[in-house]
Amino acid sequence: MKLKTYIILFLVLASLLAITAVSQKIIPAVIEVTENQDCVENAHTVMQDVYGNVTRSRIKWVDCEIPENLTSGKCIDGNETYQSYEYIGKQAVTKNDKECRTSSFAVKTTKGPFVSTKEIDFADWGVCVKSEEDGCTAITCGTLKGGSARNGVFNGCDGGKSCQKFLFCGGEVKVLEKASRNDFAEKDPTFRLPKLDYEEAQK
Repeated sequence: MKLKTYIILFLVLASLLAITAVSQKIIPAVIEVTENQDCVENAHTVMQDVYGNVTRSRIKWVDCEIPENLTSGKCIDGNETYQSYEYIGKQAVTKNDKECRTSSFAVKTTKGPFVSTKEIDFADWGVCVKSEEDGCTAITCGTLKGGSARNGVFNGCDGGKSCQKFLFCGGEVKVLEKASRNDFAEKDPTFRLPKLDYEEAQK
């Protein structure tokens, strides 16, 4: 009796594993790439124009009864005050500007019930930019050492500059590189920079 139970459990377990393996082949992977940003607030003072209501005075005119041989029917009746909205000076105003820059990309892969998240952290490596290439998502990275980044700005990969690229197309991921060659390849012997990691995100 126990043997039959073990056999049944084994067959059920084997069936579940087989179904899982087949479903993994049938269900396509979905990859989402999102930016992670580091932001800093910078306070600075600016001078701004100030406008407001100012009390002004003017001559008050009233209608007067005049003889028929005179042409004017207005008489001065002292002064009157009125409000005028106008420039009144300058004042110092403190403003906070938020400066943000992308420091890493989170890569979430979903395949059926299975989800994994990896990260391209380039904060200490260089500068990476996200773009679309023929329906695929590309993360292209450059460094000051490779001539492809300067002052935190991506400077392109032309003219023998060293770059690394992560290409996410459908459920596939390719890690490419280039240095003296004109195009990207999975291996470029002239690429001398330390490789940028693509690894599990820290929880």
